[in-house]
Amino acid sequence: MQREINKLFANDEEVILKSLIGKNLKIIRHDSYINSNVSFRKVSFLIDDKFYILLNTLENIDFMWDNEQYGDEDVAVFKFKSCDEKETLETYGFGSNLKIIDSPVNLTIKDIVVIEDDIRAYDSKTNEFVSEYKYVKGIIFVLNELKYCFSRSDWFVEHIQINKGENPESKLSGVNEDWTWGNERYSINTRKYRSIK
Repeated sequence: MQREINKLFANDEEVILKSLIGKNLKIIRHDSYINSNVSFRKVSFLIDDKFYILLNTLENIDFMWDNEQYGDEDVAVFKFKSCDEKETLETYGFGSNLKIIDSPVNLTIKDIVVIEDDIRAYDSKTNEFVSEYKYVKGIIFVLNELKYCFSRSDWFVEHIQINKGENPESKLSGVNEDWTWGNERYSINTRKYRSIK
């Protein structure tokens, strides 16, 4: 079991995100909404004349559990990068309803806010620190007239929930709701909304 797990954005991802402030978000490319406003594994963006992609992929890591009991775990991790258009058109969704939608936006990005959760787990009997997991819960594009929030409901799911409005982050589950433990563990959980401009 790792004592410190950091799945926050890397420096190069932060540099890319920061470079987008002041540019025009033209299109958001995502799965068609079948039963809910989610896109499986990725959401793409046409910003000015370049494409970018938010990936939500599984990584198998030595997680917060005792190895003897649970072992490694598949954990969903956000990645953000520039890409060519071809990558934005590769497999979206799952099942038989594979359809990509381009949602027009055409608004200026005023800020990007990264939502970061920090989970510190302790042994219930001894109160000793066990492990810490820092990760990106989602990102918010702050535009002229509204915000778009791209988030994940739980630490292990591959879909990306898309909400828009004046306060789309209010639709996120609370940081304590995301984590339930057995008798052996408890955690102290915090959430931070961090502007990158």
